Amino acid sequence: MRSILHWDGDAFFASIEQAADKRLRGRPVVIGGDRRGVVLSSSVEARRFGIRPGLTMTRARRLCPTLLVLPGHFDRYEQFSKQILCLCQEETPLVEPVGVGAAWADLTGMGKLKGRTPEETVIQLRRTVWDWLRVSISVGHGANKTVARIASRLRKPGALIHVAKGDEANFLAPLPVNLLPGVNYSLRSTLEVAGILRVGQLAHAPLEMIHAAMGQQTPPKAAILLQRRAQGVDEDPVRPPKTVDPQWRETHEFAEDVWDEPLILQTLKTMCDRLMSRLRMANSEIRRMTLTITYTDRDECYRTACLPEPTSVETDFYSQLQPTLKSAWARRVRLRALMLTAGTLYKSSPQLCLFGEGKDQVNSAPKAALSRALDTLRLAYGEGAVTTADRLPMNKT
Repeated sequence: MRSILHWDGDAFFASIEQAADKRLRGRPVVIGGDRRGVVLSSSVEARRFGIRPGLTMTRARRLCPTLLVLPGHFDRYEQFSKQILCLCQEETPLVEPVGVGAAWADLTGMGKLKGRTPEETVIQLRRTVWDWLRVSISVGHGANKTVARIASRLRKPGALIHVAKGDEANFLAPLPVNLLPGVNYSLRSTLEVAGILRVGQLAHAPLEMIHAAMGQQTPPKAAILLQRRAQGVDEDPVRPPKTVDPQWRETHEFAEDVWDEPLILQTLKTMCDRLMSRLRMANSEIRRMTLTITYTDRDECYRTACLPEPTSVETDFYSQLQPTLKSAWARRVRLRALMLTAGTLYKSSPQLCLFGEGKDQVNSAPKAALSRALDTLRLAYGEGAVTTADRLPMNKT
């Protein structure tokens, strides 16, 4: 049996700001999203006023007049996350980041080398992170990645839950089905209509029902994997990120070497659409996207576009594509291929409601809703079923 831990930062962004500035400790603090107009992260002190991620800034200030609103310092959050990963790597080489502020670690067999049990290692890790970084993390520990991840998120903040080997199914059975990785809002709604509200019910449901709920275009293997996870079985190994996961990379090789910049930009937009669609399906966001161009002589050059805040909406990157291409395309040589690579992943953050409070707020919810609607249409009817007007062929008459 394996021994897997999953750590998840508690109010990660807000707690890092408090760790970096002693004056903020003990005070209600939120990280504000200029693009969304909502709370991205709230400190423990702010949550006592009912302020949680997703709440509009206007509402948050009404609940707590003394609230401190800070801009996001995402480079700092990534650095803190890397430091915690380094502490995990001192215990085991098998560490897999989930995104900024969360990771798995495989402790199997490490007890003999370290001279302590996995449970003692988990306790020591939490204590070290707090002593060194002044940041609280919640930790789940069990026999597989699914159980460990869910356990780390059940009793935040400061959770420390060990799931005994052999008790995985009993641990999961009474939990809401949406806590299971892979169950998004749409699938949850479909399962609830079918009377499946708890993980235990999903574990014993007919496989044909699960497949139908996931959609007939979903491979049958996906339904099998989802049910096995509901039964407490997950054989997915912890994978150290030695290379970029192929699903977070989009490539295109032209049939002939090209020089036409409008064609290249249109191709980049299509590639960006595909990459961001996969991120939305994984409930993830990014701030950075790297463009790699390959010249006709196979020489390569890359440049990175960076946004102020994480996003899963492709149109947020559109304005960055042309300047990034111009920066990378320094030689007067035709291009043979393009590649877009997603940067560090963030867990998907809340969006403002359709009609936001405050005239100064930049509301991205309609764009996010539109992107998800396009995902649904393309999944059902094919990628070419719907497109934007700027990509329609010009009718020259």
